[in-house]
Amino acid sequence: MSYFNNINRWRMLGLVLTAAMALQACTIFSPPEARLPGKLTVKVFSITPERPALEVTGVYYNPNNYGFTFTGGELDLKLDTFYLGHVKLDTVMTIPAHATFTVPVVVEPDFTKLGNSGINLADSVLLSFSGTMSGKIGSFSKKIHIQYQGKHFMDIVF
Repeated sequence: MSYFNNINRWRMLGLVLTAAMALQACTIFSPPEARLPGKLTVKVFSITPERPALEVTGVYYNPNNYGFTFTGGELDLKLDTFYLGHVKLDTVMTIPAHATFTVPVVVEPDFTKLGNSGINLADSVLLSFSGTMSGKIGSFSKKIHIQYQGKHFMDIVF
């Protein structure tokens, strides 16, 4: 009987250690750092003839000693005080450790209101966003809060 008790104790110890390591791996994950260039290329394009949109490529750096799978996210974007809109990121990609990676961001702002906002796109503007990013490491998933604010020049491309 004591033989089976010892096996059960070792199994229980193994499960506890595995759970502790998994929880520790999730808590030491540093969020990706935004590394947006000073001059952002903003592509204006039409999704349909009635629906124009803007596309910007977000540049990020993974500061962790291990890779992860980027599984998407959501952002609210602002240009100075003008709310550009809510964006859902559905890109899935594998990010190596200490790697720079890009995420395409497409937003459909109200162009009439943007044009009437008085924002001078020929000068630098304050770009800010706030939202969440989802990622996986092995079978463990995590959603983290991301936030950014910085001055940029906009290179508008049609």
